[in-house]
Amino acid sequence: MGILDTIIHTKQTESLNQFKPSEIVKEILDGLKERDRKILTHRYGLEGSETKTLAAIGQEQNLTRERVRQIEKDLIRNLKKTSLSKESFASAKDFLINIISEHGRIIAEENLLMHLNITDPKEKNALVFILHLVEELDNFIHENYKKSWVSVLFKGDTLHNFIAEGKKIISEKNAPIEADDFLEHFKQTKFYLENQQELSDKVILNYLELTVEIEKNVFGQWGLAVWKEVKPKDVGDKAYLVMKHHKKPEHYSQITEMINKAKFDDRTAYKETVHNELIKDTRFILIGRGIYALSEWGYKPGVVSDVIVEILKLSAQPVAKDKIIEEVLKRRMVKKNTILVGLSNKKLFKKVGKSSYALA
Repeated sequence: MGILDTIIHTKQTESLNQFKPSEIVKEILDGLKERDRKILTHRYGLEGSETKTLAAIGQEQNLTRERVRQIEKDLIRNLKKTSLSKESFASAKDFLINIISEHGRIIAEENLLMHLNITDPKEKNALVFILHLVEELDNFIHENYKKSWVSVLFKGDTLHNFIAEGKKIISEKNAPIEADDFLEHFKQTKFYLENQQELSDKVILNYLELTVEIEKNVFGQWGLAVWKEVKPKDVGDKAYLVMKHHKKPEHYSQITEMINKAKFDDRTAYKETVHNELIKDTRFILIGRGIYALSEWGYKPGVVSDVIVEILKLSAQPVAKDKIIEEVLKRRMVKKNTILVGLSNKKLFKKVGKSSYALA
């Protein structure tokens, strides 16, 4: 990081730490009449107030629903002009415009809150109110995108075309993709080469965050929102996703812990439920006492004797006992004695020579 970058980063961090939307809003509202202040605080849930409908506010103020709407509209229009004289609002306005501009002149409201590290509902509502007062910003509402805010010069066509390219890359991959992998593939497209001056890595990843058709799973991988590996629908899907990420077999109790640690949602997974799901789902193979692997890793269902049968079928001649044990242990997490017990089944296997076996 260069000196200029360090200075910019330091200033941004200071601005983030000093940014308190509720304090700015209090200063803006202080100059209003009591009725007007109440209408805005209840419409936007400001100063700890509950957000209310136009009808509810109208009933309180003895006004029609449409009259409340008109008053709100007039107040917002006037505050867009008068608030500029307040230093705190002017600074906040520039601060927010800069953030949105560097993200490609658009950012989802939830991502802006996350970027600003705002979690308090009071501060969230205050920020949204401030955004409504910034003349250079506007709501962006579209069925294919999350609720967002855009600044002037935002190009909707660039976003739409980007999403089309992004969906194509992810669909061809046919599996959730890491951000770096996506960037590598995207930068090879004609669309990127023609628009790369506008498409920094930050803008690209922000555009991915905007669409409802592409989502990120709990492990930070991007995929189509309809995929179970992105939005798991049940315990089986969650177990599959954590195991695929874990990349090795585990006991069902450990799988349960991994599901809960991943925090897919507010629901808690229980060992018994997870175990029952693993038993009946063909994506999972029991390879030891309570230990499961994914079938896509090459494991096949069956007890130890079934595995031995498979090993002997693949050999054109008898197989040494030690070699059978070695091969079984690649497919099952069991004790050596369990394998020897399986070999003792004379209906299935016959001993050839001192220590080799063939199918009976």
